[in-house]
Amino acid sequence: MRRIKNIAAALLAASALTLSACSDEDLAVRDEYGRFGTQNRWVYSAAEDPDADAIWAQMTACTAALEASLSVSAEGGDIARFNAAAAGQTVSVGETAYKVLQTAMAIYEETDGAYDPAVGLLVDLWGFSARHRSSGYEPTLAYDRADPESELPAQTYIEAFSDPALRDFGAVALAEEDGAYSVVKPDTVAPAVEGDGATYTMQLCLDGIGKGASVDAAWEILRAADVRYGYYNAGGSSLLVLENPARSDGLWEITVNSPREELGASYATLSVSNTTISTSGDYEQYYEIGGTRYCHIIGGNGQPVGAGSHVLCATVVGGSAAAGDARATALVAMTEEEVVAYASAHADEFRVMFVWYDAAEDSYALYTNLDEASYELTASFDRVEAFS
Repeated sequence: MRRIKNIAAALLAASALTLSACSDEDLAVRDEYGRFGTQNRWVYSAAEDPDADAIWAQMTACTAALEASLSVSAEGGDIARFNAAAAGQTVSVGETAYKVLQTAMAIYEETDGAYDPAVGLLVDLWGFSARHRSSGYEPTLAYDRADPESELPAQTYIEAFSDPALRDFGAVALAEEDGAYSVVKPDTVAPAVEGDGATYTMQLCLDGIGKGASVDAAWEILRAADVRYGYYNAGGSSLLVLENPARSDGLWEITVNSPREELGASYATLSVSNTTISTSGDYEQYYEIGGTRYCHIIGGNGQPVGAGSHVLCATVVGGSAAAGDARATALVAMTEEEVVAYASAHADEFRVMFVWYDAAEDSYALYTNLDEASYELTASFDRVEAFS
């Protein structure tokens, strides 16, 4: 049995604060475990007197629907049926999956393919899919290894599954007519692998956007209920913060955990309200072979991010949570210069903070275009760069 390392949540919303408008007892908590393999938490002000039971029921129902729709393994799930479809086939999907796919397509185009949902085959090949995380995992496919943590995949499969046509998410056609939604799978297959008679078609993986979509759904529910205070945390990597009833300025302090032990337990504290925060990095799911780290984010070369100079982690503040999740994932797959250029071009939509590791210098740099008043560094970096 194998286990991919899962590091604790990268974003922790502080609840033990000095309160000015209410006491600690006025903050109530609702938790749900297991959705998207993680914990969802809603913290709210009891003094505001929301209809917590009804709100929480709506939140959990939305999260359950999203998980079922976007799962690659759930029987009857929209994405699972897309992945099982033959090349060129039209697949009917529900509105939930359709809207998430629209967001995914927008960020795919916005990031020039750095956010790439069409990496399902590579995610599975490298051992980061749901079936590999199962305690009962057994090799069943031709490219499977008994223990991916100790053996790399065959180069022939890396090359086949990295075929540009197979990873062209832009070729996925989305259509809506009279309230019916459909997705056309590209008419492409992976190049044949010698000794393997199977045909491999495009496979989608929306793990990196599903939690954000659940946060967006929660925000809609809270808006409709006129809830002003609290926060909603999906697994620690996607977070909605409303206002903090404990402070006159309404700000919450959010601790951003460090991607490496050398930087300490955390590297920054954000002070924000009425916004979303998404984070991604090479520390969330990874394994090491021969001193090289392989993480769940796949780069344009078909290799997991984690070796050499690269973005260790990225945090996106602002915009929709689903888009933020996709953007944070894309940033980790970009170069230092690409992240700065991309974040600068979209500074009116969202702001960014990321940690860059320079392998040649064995040094860490912190880059951000967040307003100085909205963050405080809690770790020392070899270099700190503020960009506009």
